[in-house]
Amino acid sequence: MFNQKKNNISRRDFIKLALTAGVSATGVANILAGCTPKPTATPAAVATEEMMKKALSVEGKLTMKLRAAFMPQGNEILKVIIQDWGAKNNIPVEVDIVSMNDLQTIAATAAETGAGPDIVEINQGSAHLFAEKLADVSDVCNDLGGRYGGWYSAAEEACKVNGKWLSVPRFFAPHAISYRTDLFEQVGATKAPATWEELYQVGKALQDAGLPPIAFPLGHAVGDGNDFCYSVLWSHGASDVAKDGKTVTIDSAETRAALEYIKKLATVMPPDTLSYDDASNNRAFLAGAISATNNASTIWGAARNQGTKIKIGDEDKNLHDLTDHFVYPAGPAGRVTYAEFMSSAVFSYSKNVEAAKALLTYLNEREQITPWANPNLGFVFPPLKGLKDDILMPWNTTPKLASFKDYADTSHLPGYPSSNFRGGTDAYAKWVVVDMFASVAGGSATIDEAIATAAALLAESYKG
Repeated sequence: MFNQKKNNISRRDFIKLALTAGVSATGVANILAGCTPKPTATPAAVATEEMMKKALSVEGKLTMKLRAAFMPQGNEILKVIIQDWGAKNNIPVEVDIVSMNDLQTIAATAAETGAGPDIVEINQGSAHLFAEKLADVSDVCNDLGGRYGGWYSAAEEACKVNGKWLSVPRFFAPHAISYRTDLFEQVGATKAPATWEELYQVGKALQDAGLPPIAFPLGHAVGDGNDFCYSVLWSHGASDVAKDGKTVTIDSAETRAALEYIKKLATVMPPDTLSYDDASNNRAFLAGAISATNNASTIWGAARNQGTKIKIGDEDKNLHDLTDHFVYPAGPAGRVTYAEFMSSAVFSYSKNVEAAKALLTYLNEREQITPWANPNLGFVFPPLKGLKDDILMPWNTTPKLASFKDYADTSHLPGYPSSNFRGGTDAYAKWVVVDMFASVAGGSATIDEAIATAAALLAESYKG
C-alpha cells in the first residue's frame, strides 16, 4: 500500500507521477482508496452497480461543460478520470472545462434553445431556475446519498426541486479567511479572530501600524463577494426573506446592524474593494498588498504551486509559509455561511440521459472523488457527508487547510432560511445583497436608502 511518509512523496505528486507513467485514473484511485473503508453495499448501491454493468450507448458523443478549478492539476486529473470512464464503456466523451461565469451563459442558452451539452455544471440554485428543462436525477442522488452518509443541507437546497433531484450535487468551493500570520502577529493577533468585531479590531490595528490592510470583496465577485456579504448578513441574524419564502425581511434591526458593521469595516479596507472581482483579492494578496481576505484555498495553493516569494527585511520568504486560514467569524447569530456550490445538470433535451447519469454516478464515488479532490488542495469539497472524514481529503492531512473541513455544516444557499431557492437565486443573480452592502460601504447610499432599494428588488424576486 502506498505510504506517503515512508516514501517521502506527497499524494498530489504521487497522482501526477502515476498518471504521467500511464497508470489509469481508476488505477490511481484504487491505490489511494485502499487506505479507506469501502461504503456499505446497500440495496440501492447494488442496483446501481447492476445498472452500470448494462451496455451504455450514446447518439454521437456525450458532451459536458464543467467548471474550471483554480488548481490546474485538478482539472487535468478530472479530464483523465472522465476519459478513462469513456474508454471503459466505449463511449466518446467531449469535456470542456470553462470558467464559472461562462457556464451560466451556457446553461441559460441551453435552457432557452433546448440544445447544447448533455451535462452542464451549474452554480448555486440554478436548478430551480431551469427546473422545467432538466432531467430527473433522483435515482443517482438517492443511490449516492444512501451509500455515502447523505447530502449536506445546502446540496438539497441547491438541487432538490419539489421533491425531485434535478441536478447532481458536485462540490462546494469552501471559504475561509486567508491571512498573513506574520503581519497579524506584528499587531498582537496571535489567535484567529473569533467574531466579526474582533476581525475589525485587527484590521484597525494593521491600519494604525501602517501594515497591509484587510480587504474583502464588495464588487460583483460571483464567489467571493456573495460569500462575504451573505455570510455577514446571516451571521448578524438578518435575512432577505422569511421562512414562508414570500415575505421580504431585509428591513430589520439585524440588517441595520450588519450594514453598520460593514460601514465600519470599510474604514480599514482599501477603497478598491468596491470593484473587486473574484481574482482581485487573490492578486492583491499574492502581491503582498493586503494581509487578509475571504477566499477558497486558492491563494495559498497558488503561492505554494508557483513558489511565490515575499520580501521580509532582506530575505525572500515563501508566501505560502506565511499564509494560513481561519474559519469565518461568528456574529450575533453565530456562524452562518454562504455556500459556493456547483452541481451537474442533465438537460432533458439530451438523447444520452442514461449515459450521463451513469457517468455522474461514477464521478461522485469515492474512488474517483479522492484523486480529484486531493490535488485541488481544498478547493473541492464533496457534498456527501460520508466523505468529509476520509483520510485522503486534504483538510485531514494538511494543517493549513483544516479550517475548511466544517464549512459545509454551516452553509446555505440564497433563499435561506426559506425553501424558495428559485427566488433566492434570482436575487443572487441580480446582486441585490452585495450591492446593498457596497452602497453603504462606499457611501453612495445611507443605510435606509440601501435597505429600501434592496427591499424593492427582493419583492420582485420573491413574488412568485
